[in-house]
Amino acid sequence: MFCEQCGNPIPEGAAFCRQCGSQVKPDSSKAPGITQKQSTGSLVGWSQVINHPEIHQAAQKNKKSAMGCMWFFTILFPVGFLLAGLLIEEMPLNEAIIIGVGLGLLMLIINLIRIRGMKRPIWEGVVIDKYTKQRSKQSRDDSSSVTYYTEYNVVIKGVDGKKKYSVERDLNPMYGYLSIGDRVRFHPMFDSYEKFDKSKDKIIYCNICHMMNPIANERCERCSNLLFK
Repeated sequence: MFCEQCGNPIPEGAAFCRQCGSQVKPDSSKAPGITQKQSTGSLVGWSQVINHPEIHQAAQKNKKSAMGCMWFFTILFPVGFLLAGLLIEEMPLNEAIIIGVGLGLLMLIINLIRIRGMKRPIWEGVVIDKYTKQRSKQSRDDSSSVTYYTEYNVVIKGVDGKKKYSVERDLNPMYGYLSIGDRVRFHPMFDSYEKFDKSKDKIIYCNICHMMNPIANERCERCSNLLFK
């Protein structure tokens, strides 16, 4: 049994989805999939593609990738700095071990937070503001060297009344894709947004790999996953 709203598996006999809180409908026991209406509809409304088995597989693959990345860097830094301490005379062994373990723990914490974020429930809101800021940062190697970049901000008011922010640097397709007044749904597993009304769009954002596609496409040109239409 699967939730029609978020696609999360639902235990037999449950009245509500534990992931998003939606009420279970009698026909939600059917296996998720794409219907003709979903592929040829008016492009207004939340896509049911989230319930498709291919998307569930993509979500599991995304989670496994995050887990693999976490363990890779958690082990890489301690081992790498240990070898540096053993092979490089200028780097004391004790200092190398401390730095390596510290960086390994930092990567572990960062990735655990990321993986935990993937398990958050889907939420909805409305774009209420967009703005850019010019930022600067100093180079790690040269304190006199300053790099300037643009920060793109999208402000979304959730149905719970709280403001949520999408903040990215430089080339951010989501900033241009979303407009003030758009209803959006956030999918934590893919860290991506879905528009409620796509009927006037010429492009569609792939929720899996974050690539822009022509609105006529049913699948992403880069990752071949189903688009949320």
